[in-house]
Amino acid sequence: MKKVLALIAAGILAAGVLCTVGCAGQNSEQLIRDSLTKQLDKYKNADEAAMTELATVAESEGLDEMGIDSQEFAAAVLDGFDYSIDKIVVNGNNATASVSITSKSYTDFENRMNDVISGITSDPAFAEMTEEEATTALGEKVMQAFDECEIITENADIEYTLKDNVWEPVKGDASLASLDSIVFANE
Repeated sequence: MKKVLALIAAGILAAGVLCTVGCAGQNSEQLIRDSLTKQLDKYKNADEAAMTELATVAESEGLDEMGIDSQEFAAAVLDGFDYSIDKIVVNGNNATASVSITSKSYTDFENRMNDVISGITSDPAFAEMTEEEATTALGEKVMQAFDECEIITENADIEYTLKDNVWEPVKGDASLASLDSIVFANE
């Protein structure tokens, strides 16, 4: 799941760098807002590029080996996803974008997975399954837990700086930590 988080957050950060080139007379706040909107709408609208990115991550994580369809996984990740750009404050060459992200609760997912693991380890029928049957059963339970996750809203602040007429995230990859709620909201 961390690869999914990193993929989406990295896409947002890249858009923050690539799409916020400021020119004389352009509104910096609007440049940052437009960049974030373009990137976040990709996930909100579950467009083909977003679905393909998430499906590729699912496959690379081996979820397909558990019988989890990568497109189904991508749809489940984005189910309930929404956002709002609450405000953008520009102060000279620095800016902060405050974003509210609505998505599945990572805490709820972890709790559900603990229940799944506990249930499987205490189920004698599971021990009787072949490895393939057990893997498929686990995959079904993982998807069920994921589908049933609570949806919550969390806020993230993204710091920007203007360098060479380009607005870019201040912390680069470290900004991923404040954006890990893109897929899962952390309570």
